[in-house]
Amino acid sequence: MLSKGPVERYQALLDAARCFSRAMDSAALIDEILRRAKEVMHAGACSFLLPDARTGELILHSTDPWMVNLPQPLRVPPGAGIAGAVYQSKRPINLKDAQTDPRHYINVSNRVGILTRALLTIPLLDGAACLGVLQALNPQERESFNAEDEEIFEGFGGLIVNALVRLEAQRREIEQAAARQQLLLAKEIQDTFLPPTLSQFPFCEVYHRQLPAQMVGGDFGFVQPVGTSRLLLGLGDVCGKGIPAALTMARATAVIEALTHQLQADLGEWVTKLNPLLTRELKAGRFISMVMLLADVDKRTLQICTAGQFPPLYFDGQKWKSCAVRNHLPLGISPTAKYVVAQVELRPGDSWLLFTDGFPETRNHQGEEYSLERFAASLPVGLTAAETLSAAYQAWDNYRDSTPQHDDASLLLLAWRGQPPAPELHTTCSPANLVGVRHFVEQWAHFAGFGDTVVGQIVMACDEASSNIFRHGYHEQPGPVRVRVETADKALIIQITDEAAPVNAEDIRGRELSDLRPGGLGTFVMTQVFDEVTYVPLGTGNSLTLRKALPQKPGVPI
Repeated sequence: MLSKGPVERYQALLDAARCFSRAMDSAALIDEILRRAKEVMHAGACSFLLPDARTGELILHSTDPWMVNLPQPLRVPPGAGIAGAVYQSKRPINLKDAQTDPRHYINVSNRVGILTRALLTIPLLDGAACLGVLQALNPQERESFNAEDEEIFEGFGGLIVNALVRLEAQRREIEQAAARQQLLLAKEIQDTFLPPTLSQFPFCEVYHRQLPAQMVGGDFGFVQPVGTSRLLLGLGDVCGKGIPAALTMARATAVIEALTHQLQADLGEWVTKLNPLLTRELKAGRFISMVMLLADVDKRTLQICTAGQFPPLYFDGQKWKSCAVRNHLPLGISPTAKYVVAQVELRPGDSWLLFTDGFPETRNHQGEEYSLERFAASLPVGLTAAETLSAAYQAWDNYRDSTPQHDDASLLLLAWRGQPPAPELHTTCSPANLVGVRHFVEQWAHFAGFGDTVVGQIVMACDEASSNIFRHGYHEQPGPVRVRVETADKALIIQITDEAAPVNAEDIRGRELSDLRPGGLGTFVMTQVFDEVTYVPLGTGNSLTLRKALPQKPGVPI
């Protein structure tokens, strides 16, 4: 007769369930399992075996006092003993006398000193996966384990499986949280090596955008002044993704920055010296594809060196074109590789766009590649640099249409202004000389960063002003005029001064557009193009000041 009835045993199961739900680590859970198992099964001893994923052995945990004090738990070889058979077959085994069973693993019994008679062994199943094995040995006050014992033991095993699954989920969550924290830290470190979204210099602006495929990526860029009149910039792509690529990127950026002061006249010679240093730094067969530019404001030249990367695209004031330059081996492959450059003239208004392969090689839902042709065709004309990048990104994003991004994608845009034009133009106001005035104003409008459309509007408004001076100030006779231009207080300021008879500002207010008759629209055009239009009569002439806010440099939403 059993000392405990079914009600008491089921109550023990409920108590075990509450204890298992509170266990916060595997050691505490194992202790509770072994203690509760003896109580639930009313057995002489209980064992709990968990697999070692590395070796395939079953690690034995037991209620036996001798085993508790062992420095390391005993191990059962893969497939050995009753426990091994149950683990592999995923079926329970109930034996009246384990000593007579050929599968009995005598090595453990001999070391422990327990004579195993009746033995009930069950698998701990989570679906088709076996998480371990549970054993009850030598039932008290009865010779063997019966069907009721098996039913209760399997219920007890179900509680253990739930606890194991919960602890495993918690472990994974903790690991994922730690991994996310590491990624956030890696991204924070990586961001310190990247150039800002906008780098401004007296002679140009450089825009940088990066869209990593993962939280951290292998794309990187750099914008390094070389003295006061040159600028080194580049865009690179480290093979691989994630933290290893990010660390390689950081190492490469540090080497490039440290070597910048050695850059002399020829970019190719400098890259040839840089390559063996990177070859020594890069590990595990990594390499870097890169394209670099060296802009010289005094010489008005741009040197281009490509190393396993797409050549840059450039805008010549009319359309975007691909730059035909020689491509070289990526950096870090061969320490003896030689690199040469192509050199072109830099003109005010030129734009040079560097990009990584994440743009042209992305695919849509049909598996079709975006391609270099589509990418180049997506670049607009007549817009500011920031608007150009925004349009390029939007076209690319629309094409892939939420298709997962498989590679990092980065852009680096050099918007070149060069040295500012001369601040003043002194000329004679006449129809023949108005062409020079238009050209002078156009140079300044481009230098200020306005797009082609706005540049045309500025030139047209100033042409109206100059024409009015000739017609109404000098009564169609040649006369001196001075045009002074500057960028100050975030505005383009154009001051046109003549030596004609002073004019009353009320007399040149212009008329409304609805007044349909020839002439008189010059003032209206100026007020539509410029933010402020100010007339000031002088003692010996008139001054017209036109003010227009410089183009905004917003962050591009990518």
